[in-house]
Amino acid sequence: MRASGAAPTRDDYPLIVRWARILLMLALIPLSWNAFHDRYGEVPLLSGIDLAIHEFGHMLFMLFGIAFLGRTMVILGGSLTQVAVPLIFMLYFLRNRDGVRDLHAAMVCLWWTSMNLLSVAIYCADARAGVLMLVSGETGQESDGHDWNNLLRIWGVLNKDTIIAGKMRGVAWLLCVVSIVAGLIAAWNSGRQRALNENSTG
Repeated sequence: MRASGAAPTRDDYPLIVRWARILLMLALIPLSWNAFHDRYGEVPLLSGIDLAIHEFGHMLFMLFGIAFLGRTMVILGGSLTQVAVPLIFMLYFLRNRDGVRDLHAAMVCLWWTSMNLLSVAIYCADARAGVLMLVSGETGQESDGHDWNNLLRIWGVLNKDTIIAGKMRGVAWLLCVVSIVAGLIAAWNSGRQRALNENSTG
């Protein structure tokens, strides 16, 4: 038996990993609740990073000032990149590396994806109303730089902005729930799996 107050041993790490991961997934529940009830879908710290990714996405499809895939892709590039980046990380963690996949980390990235899709859905729902504040400091009514107003006009479905946004929001909610549930299961199993791996190589 380990003495009370003694430093954690190598055998304690699987248990520490398990509970740290479980606590992380539990922390995502109130963050998700607040995001889905926030006007802008804000997640502290993360939303600022996502905004930078969104703006980078516009530039990504306009290299050296050239819209090489057309104006539509430049406009769509912000939202597309914002959702694609966490999915790329998710796929990375799902890759079979030395026979081990980090499903928990992948589910955290899937949760991140759901938050970005929620943000895009909120932006899309504002296409006609134009009341949300844009990065320029103007609302969509004051600026012609509203991505989703421009996109839905190009596609001829501006009158369906809230319907499209509602479907996006539904997918975002589903991904959020799946990622947290699967992440909790993966977190619970992670400590045990790590212990098994160490015992098999020990």
